[in-house]
Amino acid sequence: MSIPASLPFTTLNQALKLLPAALSAGFLVPALAQDAGKLPDVLVTGTAPAASYLPDASVSVSRTTTPLSAQAAAIQVVPQAVLRDRNVTRTDQLIENVSGILPESTYGGNGATFFNIRGFSENNGLRDGFRNFGYLAFRDVQNIERVEVFKGPSGALYGGVGAVGGYVNTVSKQALSNDFTELRLTGGSYDQARTAEDVNRSTSPALRVRLNASAEHNNMERDHALFNSVSIAPALSWSVDADTSVTLLTEFNLLRRQGFDFGVPNIPDYKKLDTKRYYGLTDGMAAGVSGDFGRNDTRAVTAQLEHRFNETWTLRTAVQYTYARQQSTQTFPNTTTATDKLLDFTVYSGSVEESTQYGLRSELLGTVNLAGFQHQVLAGGDYGYLEQGSRGSRSYGLTLDLTAPSVQFPLTDLGSNASHQGQGRDLGIFIQDQVIFSPAWQASLALRADHFRNRALVAGSETSRESQSAWSPRLGLVWLPTAQTSVFADWSRSHAPNVGHGANENTFEAEVATQWEAGVKQQLFNNRLLLTLAAFRLERSNMLTTDPTDPTRQVLTGQQNSRGLELDLAGAITNTWKVMGSYSYTDAFVKRDGSLPTGDALTNVPRHHANLWSTWDLASLPGWGIGAGVYYVGAREATLPNSYKLSAYVRSDVAVFYRHNEWRVQLNVDNVLDRSYYTGGSASTFNYMLQPGAGRSARLSASYLF
Repeated sequence: MSIPASLPFTTLNQALKLLPAALSAGFLVPALAQDAGKLPDVLVTGTAPAASYLPDASVSVSRTTTPLSAQAAAIQVVPQAVLRDRNVTRTDQLIENVSGILPESTYGGNGATFFNIRGFSENNGLRDGFRNFGYLAFRDVQNIERVEVFKGPSGALYGGVGAVGGYVNTVSKQALSNDFTELRLTGGSYDQARTAEDVNRSTSPALRVRLNASAEHNNMERDHALFNSVSIAPALSWSVDADTSVTLLTEFNLLRRQGFDFGVPNIPDYKKLDTKRYYGLTDGMAAGVSGDFGRNDTRAVTAQLEHRFNETWTLRTAVQYTYARQQSTQTFPNTTTATDKLLDFTVYSGSVEESTQYGLRSELLGTVNLAGFQHQVLAGGDYGYLEQGSRGSRSYGLTLDLTAPSVQFPLTDLGSNASHQGQGRDLGIFIQDQVIFSPAWQASLALRADHFRNRALVAGSETSRESQSAWSPRLGLVWLPTAQTSVFADWSRSHAPNVGHGANENTFEAEVATQWEAGVKQQLFNNRLLLTLAAFRLERSNMLTTDPTDPTRQVLTGQQNSRGLELDLAGAITNTWKVMGSYSYTDAFVKRDGSLPTGDALTNVPRHHANLWSTWDLASLPGWGIGAGVYYVGAREATLPNSYKLSAYVRSDVAVFYRHNEWRVQLNVDNVLDRSYYTGGSASTFNYMLQPGAGRSARLSASYLF
């Protein structure tokens, strides 16, 4: 399919490749003028030490400064050093070294943040602690400083986030006090061309600005999967005085795709399908109907105010706005059962989907001595609003021969679909108390009250309305027998609103999850390495899933459970040998349901999942380093009800680095053994398709920091 004429990407892509350099010049000119007349700087040469893999406190996710070792939860942090060494350029690569979590099929290749956490699909993540509705919002990884993963119900702090199985919080890069500019160029397999820049300036002791930008062209391995993307993310930090600071984070992302690629049909003979073929509508297949395409526009603004009243109490207030729009023509299979190698699809032509989110949060954080014990108290309130839906589209029936691409069938006009919309509001108040009984014993007590209001609209008219109030508690206990060891246990229950509508245009009750968790955290090798071992049991009910009879509508399921064991390690064994890896055992199954068989395993959830990424700085070759990673995903059920499985696979990656003064050059080769494998579908959405894993691919990057 050709890109629509309104998007002249050949010219646009060439212009975008010059964008980072032009933007850098805009930042550099004032700095050069300011430096005029100064004595020449003395340049000290050498090789900078490699950044650490050891995670620090997860301030954005826990909203406290408590170290990870003292948290009553198995929180994992993927630092910037890991993202850089692995040369991460896609959202599905962000969490590959964390236990109990796997990427799932995206929404037609739009980079949506779909993850399976402890056996359950989550299409809502967090961005800087605020809800990030994952269906439509494309985010480039260039503006991500680190990734924080919290597994299990989060209602005590986040209430209506809508991710009671856990969430992935991506933390944006903020303006810093030191001046620097980094330019990075990447070229790789399938005509990948990517340019990125990171420019930071302190215009005065009180004001700091930062700009992250990127542009990418990628032809991809599959047919009709070409994409072009642009991301611009300005940030500002202002120290009003010694006790007050203001932070502004903005982001503008564009993504244009040639097709709308869901992958290959999820059928029993999926291994016999051509993994390069595009299973959808392409230009020329039907008169008067253009082929599939996708365009995503995402814009986001976050403002944060922090004021310290004294050494004990701090006020934090933040607001976030996100708007995402996806325009597309997409082809979606009607079933996972092929008849005589023929499969029926529905083409949704000219669809426009939009989501709008508002979030406001204000909280007090402080310490107080009460009843002879020290208490770190976090208390506040928040308001969240989500509006998402489609303006409607015209539908066509399409039949494809899965074995003969040249065989074509005429489209059947199915008429127009009315616009539909879901609206959800959540007003909540919360309090958390971390009590220090002694140097060896700590406890966490949290409670949140929410009031949810949901509406469903069709063609602009309200068809259903519902409101609900809920309490979400959390209890945790930590024992620190030594300075390097902590043992923890916690119990939590969470509610999250289901914003959507069903076949009867109805709204839904909130989802409920309850989790028991216990584990141990151990620091090793002179506190350079952190090991976390956790066991859990998670029960979840009132889950929203795709209606088996209509993929554009949703239904509630009964109860599903998961239980398992997880092991994570991150840090360094020696000063030159860094590691990050994990192992997880997960048993996720249907506990009770009106239509699904009790005891069936949930889809895309392997019993065994393991990975390890490691890098070494070569002492005999100063500046040089090597890296290697191995990723194992066990066999998984492909459908629910269970009928066949996706095969287990092992993928291996390697990397070579060279650092000298301001330069860094690295070569990453993914799937170096060229193994064949598949990811997705999911336990809730888009389980009609599977995404073939990319074959052997390479990326060569060069960056210059000055």
